[in-house]
Amino acid sequence: MLRKMKVMMVTDSLQVGGAEQVAVDIANSLDRDTHQVYFCATRTDGLLRSSLKSDVEIMVLERSATWDLLKLLAFGKYVRSEGIDVLHSHGRGTMRFIALCKALGIIQAQHVFHDHFGRLHLDRSAGPGMKVPLHHGVDAYIGVESRLCRWAIDTVGLPEDKVSLVRSGVDLERFSTAPAINLREEFDLGEGNLVLLMVANFRPQKDHPTLFRAIAELTPAQQESIRVVVCGSTTADPAYFEGCMAMLERLKIDHLVRTIGVRNDAPSLMAGADAGVFSSKNESGPLVILEYMASRLPFVATETGEIAHAVKDEGVGILTEPRDYLALADGLAALLDMTAEERAAMGERGRQLVIEEFEQQVVVRQVEAIYDHLFGLSSQSSEARKSNLANG
Repeated sequence: MLRKMKVMMVTDSLQVGGAEQVAVDIANSLDRDTHQVYFCATRTDGLLRSSLKSDVEIMVLERSATWDLLKLLAFGKYVRSEGIDVLHSHGRGTMRFIALCKALGIIQAQHVFHDHFGRLHLDRSAGPGMKVPLHHGVDAYIGVESRLCRWAIDTVGLPEDKVSLVRSGVDLERFSTAPAINLREEFDLGEGNLVLLMVANFRPQKDHPTLFRAIAELTPAQQESIRVVVCGSTTADPAYFEGCMAMLERLKIDHLVRTIGVRNDAPSLMAGADAGVFSSKNESGPLVILEYMASRLPFVATETGEIAHAVKDEGVGILTEPRDYLALADGLAALLDMTAEERAAMGERGRQLVIEEFEQQVVVRQVEAIYDHLFGLSSQSSEARKSNLANG
């Protein structure tokens, strides 16, 4: 390939979320010497638009369904007119949309599907609606955890050479330059307490009730020693959110918790927090643990997902079993018992581990290698291509 490879990230939306943030980080980190980058949100725009670099071409399709024929045609026309080489989809609905475009002959671009599915413990099925697009409309499969890769090979039946494990990474620059927000002042939290931040949209999977029950299990003195700020969408599941707010009142801990809705300044919130907390039932990552670590935050979290399993013995946080509020309460108590110096040391270990194993450039080089493989390019030929482009 004697020109820059044209790559388009494709997601459902640009709303704040883990998979969407991964897509944005890859779009921002691809080598600009060899790649021209596009981003398509097939349904809706969102706050993450402002996080994309200025050289990324953005398209919002506003499709209403997978079978939205007019949007399929509009998408195909844009992809062909721009000469897109690689479509990199995130999310199973988006994958099906692109696979349908390929099946109809609307597009010819290579399709890389990045699977972030976090509910494999509930749904390991792979019926025709999943197998057909994966076999006939996807050229390379990326799983963010080993369980997903095994599912793709064993259940879906994809050949092993089509499947790659690429753990999520984190863009350290986002967290190195973020100005800290004074959470105590911003949210009227008072002084002399430990401020914990939970970044998670209000959806059942995130299991806020386990965190709230854990807080209720703490002694009165321990409760008064913490304040919790929860950042995330309150509209994704309104009934669930209302139930969570009612639980806070019922447990008489509503004065300890602030819900601040969805934000696009999570790095600044983390810079102003003392520790992170996360109580999800099941995850494929979760990316937020890496973000806590990048922000030098010690954390208490449930052990679910590839990242949590990878860091559990590294002394960078306190991990407990999912759905076990008593264990989570013990984790919170252990965090409170640590000295400020011990918490700071834990946070520094987390930051160093991110630098060594989870930095975004490590991840994006793996992704670029997958792109190159689709076009028969080796790492050497990729370097030669970069040199040729620079010289001419």
